Amino acid sequence: MKKSIIAASLSFAVLIIAAVAMAAGTVTLKIKTEKEQVIIKEGKKVVKAVPTTKFKPEDTIIYTITYTNTTGEPVKDAIIDDPVPSGTVYIMDSAQGEGADITFSVDKGKSYNKPTLLFYQVDLGKGKKEQKTATPDLYTNIRWRIPFVPVNGSGKVSFKVRVQ
Repeated sequence: MKKSIIAASLSFAVLIIAAVAMAAGTVTLKIKTEKEQVIIKEGKKVVKAVPTTKFKPEDTIIYTITYTNTTGEPVKDAIIDDPVPSGTVYIMDSAQGEGADITFSVDKGKSYNKPTLLFYQVDLGKGKKEQKTATPDLYTNIRWRIPFVPVNGSGKVSFKVRVQ
């Protein structure tokens, strides 16, 4: 049984998303970018996800990463790491992935933890520092740990951000 680390990088530049995926072995990744759009349907407001690469401030963007195990053998403890794109802010509780353990980083991926255990330090001057619980606007990276991906197995992970 293989262990796999998968890194997906989503870079935000000039309000255009460039998706880059790198995978260990032959576990493949596909990244989909959509924008939430409110439409009126039968007199009611409905939120719809629309594929796009053009964004403006306050847009809500949904990133969906589909992974597929094409290695020919089961993969144990697959990891997908993804930075929160610059120019955006992570939307609280939006990270999803069935069966995945989801953790976050506030130090550009050096360490990960659950939201209630994520801290940062504030310099109060005169050598004093205060530790504070990190808020979603400080998250820099998201990590999904998928315990088991069978041969030819696949799944999806996703998260939302708001364009600043």
